[in-house]
Amino acid sequence: MIINVFVACVVLVSGFLRGTCLKCTTQWFDRDDPSGNGDYEVVSNLLNEYPGLLCTNPTGIEVQTVSGQPASQTGNIIQTNDATLGFACVNADQKGKQCVDYKVRFTCPDTFCSKCTTQWFDRDDPSGNGDYEVVSNLLNEYPGLLCTNPTGIEVQTVSGQPASQTGNIIQTNDATLGFACVNADQKGKQCVDYKVRFTCPDTFCSKCTTQWFDRDDPSGNGDYEVVSNLLNEYPGLLCTNPTGIEVQTVSGQPASQTGNIIQTNDATLGFACVNADQKGKQCVDYKVRFTCPDTFCSKCTTQWFDRDDPSGNGDYEVVSNLLNEYPGLLCTNPTGIEVQTVSGQPASQTGNIIQTNDATLGFACVNADQKGKQCVDYKVRFTCPDTFCSRMIHYKALPV
Repeated sequence: MIINVFVACVVLVSGFLRGTCLKCTTQWFDRDDPSGNGDYEVVSNLLNEYPGLLCTNPTGIEVQTVSGQPASQTGNIIQTNDATLGFACVNADQKGKQCVDYKVRFTCPDTFCSKCTTQWFDRDDPSGNGDYEVVSNLLNEYPGLLCTNPTGIEVQTVSGQPASQTGNIIQTNDATLGFACVNADQKGKQCVDYKVRFTCPDTFCSKCTTQWFDRDDPSGNGDYEVVSNLLNEYPGLLCTNPTGIEVQTVSGQPASQTGNIIQTNDATLGFACVNADQKGKQCVDYKVRFTCPDTFCSKCTTQWFDRDDPSGNGDYEVVSNLLNEYPGLLCTNPTGIEVQTVSGQPASQTGNIIQTNDATLGFACVNADQKGKQCVDYKVRFTCPDTFCSRMIHYKALPV
């Protein structure tokens, strides 16, 4: 079980408490004692022996004797005391004495203490070369169920025993790469059957999901549900920075069960199945939906803006102009945009070629792009972080 401890602290400014902060700290580790060459509490060893309980990039280290005395008070000469490397006290450095028995704990990035954990995965068993629970394979075989940037990994046997207790030699145990136990490393024995789960950034466990999209079918070259196309064709309905993707057939079967070879399945890029990859068969018809940052699902939306009409070069509802012309009514960091004609028709249904439709930049339809026609008159509104709606000030024009 992953044990991540948050330690509260207070900030003292000019004699007053000015708020609280939280530190992500690990449990205490005492993997060695000084009966040999010294006491070695080294990060590389701890990562191997306590999988999932220490981050790969500690930002701080605290060292005490097992009885709780700070290392700085023991009088021992310390060889290494470093958040990245760990701790080492060498008996030979103590002028005939022996190092005290120490314990260490580390400060990790807040993401390591995330409460966002995946399901358990057991995609392989050791009947072949070993047991490989590798992130790249898991992302492909369990689309949408694992983040692309895990911050922690926990490994157990399928019966629930921690990997550190099995006696197996572990080749890889890394949040970014995954887990691998190779049979050839076990001195004639076989790896145990393992399962893994990962800690992901909190945004991955966001409950902010989009609608299902099915913009393409496989009647052409394949089925392409690509983020760039979806953003253009469904303005305002997809965030520009998805953190997860889920793919099913239009009938609801997970993509991993169709037998299709999938070319792309990525939260940032989207989904692609190419008919030519299917050995004479055709891709199934797929639908996708995305997980977005919670800010995208914010209930904080602005008023509708219609600052321009297409009588000139086109219709430009640009964020920089709107911020200038409607001070206080638009946030500086919109997370979503919705575009309609002034009569309420979605922009995707007008047939206009849209030059820009972006939450950060705004909207632009250029008359010259319409093949002799003119852009429709559009209005836009934006999704903003909830904090914007909590402090928004509506300005009223002063009477002339």
